[in-house]
Amino acid sequence: MRRRTRLLLSVTALVALAGPAPVAVAGTAEDGGTTLPGMPDRLGDGQGCTSVRGKDTAAAPWTRGTLGLDQVWRLSRGRGVTVAVVGTGVSDEPAVLAGRVRALGAAGKDCVGRGTFQAGLVAGASIPGQGFSGVAPDARILAVRGTGERGDPDTGRLAAGVRKAAEAGADVITVAAPLDGSDRRVREAMAAARAQDALVIVPAAADGPPPGLSEAPAAPVAPTQALAVLDTGPQGTRADSAPAYRHADLSAPGSALVGPGPVGDGKWTASGSSLAAAITAGTAALVRAYHPGLSAAEVRERLLAGAYPGDLPALDPYGAVAGVAPGKAPAAAADRDPVRLPERPETAGARSTAYLVTAVAAGTILLVSVLAVVLPRGRARRWRPGRLDAEGRPLA
Repeated sequence: MRRRTRLLLSVTALVALAGPAPVAVAGTAEDGGTTLPGMPDRLGDGQGCTSVRGKDTAAAPWTRGTLGLDQVWRLSRGRGVTVAVVGTGVSDEPAVLAGRVRALGAAGKDCVGRGTFQAGLVAGASIPGQGFSGVAPDARILAVRGTGERGDPDTGRLAAGVRKAAEAGADVITVAAPLDGSDRRVREAMAAARAQDALVIVPAAADGPPPGLSEAPAAPVAPTQALAVLDTGPQGTRADSAPAYRHADLSAPGSALVGPGPVGDGKWTASGSSLAAAITAGTAALVRAYHPGLSAAEVRERLLAGAYPGDLPALDPYGAVAGVAPGKAPAAAADRDPVRLPERPETAGARSTAYLVTAVAAGTILLVSVLAVVLPRGRARRWRPGRLDAEGRPLA
């Protein structure tokens, strides 16, 4: 028995050791001794286009483990889904995006670099030697200009970008700045997205203050059909100094993220709710690829239902992809008629079990007692039938 126990423990240890190889993780902007440059959300007056090539790093961002991407990639990688990034444009120069970016008009050029960073978070490819990967590495990117060339957000441009993205066939749309649900142009853009069954995911807060202000005003409330996402850091919290917001549906990683820039293959770091929205857009791509029959509204519900519960639900890609849809039973159980047993008090089951255990124990004791008497006498008589005396007592 001891030998078997030792063998079982040895096998268990070997199985535990045979899991996936560990991945080096970048927890902050400083990764393995390399300080990553910060990606701007807009360019200042007189500032030229972003031309720094970033810094090389082989470590994986902290989001890879927090979001459980290695597990969810066994189910879905976003193949066949197009995600539109409505913002500063997207460059396909980085190797993680090469060959998978389609641009509308001038959106193929990204002077700021923010849109390219967002696109990398959504669908950056897995490349040997790099720990970085987007949430949906097999998805495609549709680049749509939604800001000025220098990154200045504008409600009219963002709304027009959402409409163009929907009409161009995007399955998921994410934008660079909050949308005002009370604006007529935004409502019309959302109607166009709904008509094309495209899910719109927006930041719940600005990424930073506009030029000339020390802090950003509270972001407007997004349209009800959109999914508004708020940024959180590695500890699942948000700094008190982060830009204000009025309403959010979901939280997702958006602080100290790592992604590509518009030039070369080096990596950058950035923070903001627009990046949390990009992470969520990548997750929506995973869901739409794994459940192609779901509508945009059903994908939105799945993202919320699969999230970690809390005051503000936290994004969980695996829960969104693999979880049971709200109001639906698992397919295996749907074809069977339910079996209903009579209800009884909870103590009835325990009492029945006690009676059964008592009866079995008493029967065992009785059987052992009988055998203790019968077996020795049977062996003594060599199992011949016994004889009785004149008074009916057994003879030896």
